[in-house]
Amino acid sequence: MIRHATSNVIFAILACLLLFPFSPLSLPAISPSSFPLTQTPQLELSLRRDWGYSGFAGDIQGTFTMKVEGPEDLVSVDFYIDDQRIGVDTEPPWRLRFVTDDYPLGMHELRAVGHTAAGETLVSNTLKREFAPASRGWAVALKIIIPVILFSLLIGLIAIVIERKRGKTRRGYGFFGGAVCPHCGYPFARHWWAPNLGTMKYDRCPNCGRWSRVGLASADELARAEAAFFGQEEAPAATTELSDEEKLRRRLEESRYEDF
Repeated sequence: MIRHATSNVIFAILACLLLFPFSPLSLPAISPSSFPLTQTPQLELSLRRDWGYSGFAGDIQGTFTMKVEGPEDLVSVDFYIDDQRIGVDTEPPWRLRFVTDDYPLGMHELRAVGHTAAGETLVSNTLKREFAPASRGWAVALKIIIPVILFSLLIGLIAIVIERKRGKTRRGYGFFGGAVCPHCGYPFARHWWAPNLGTMKYDRCPNCGRWSRVGLASADELARAEAAFFGQEEAPAATTELSDEEKLRRRLEESRYEDF
């Protein structure tokens, strides 16, 4: 009995929906205008770092350029930092350079306003950036540079130790060993102040005065270079007496002041 009554109720509801589509039981129509649409700015403002510091948190310091992309009928663009107009550009590409140190420290809003040939005024998106002091940029740079320098020095020292243990370098070229110049072919002692490039050094040859990447030369390579340097037919032995080493060292040191 109850099942039969329930079936009748369901049938009555379905009949109302079919016969009276505009009854209060019908669902209201939803128009596209019921949902607000997010409007895309007619001017697209971007920020480029020319020189300085730019952090991940939006803090910047140094020289930057605001750039705008917009419709083809733009005739001028005004650039703003907060409510202050800092400049205007009257021809493409629409851009303006500024220095953060010229403005107070803290959070600022960057935007642009364009004017078209038809008299329309277009407003760009807003960029929020914090103008930071120069000390913050230097602190971040030192945190990056110092580990890189230390790592490079460590790699260089490890390479020197390994090469010396293998007996591939000759005595008389100092702690950093000897190298053969790829330009003139003469040997020279690698300098401590030359920057490390992994196991190589970017060093200056005192013989020809040219810069190049040089690694630790083996005993045979240095012997051949010494033979060419002194004009000998045969290279001096890998192990020579102290007087010969002092003579070679003195000759190499004197060659630094020669102008080739």
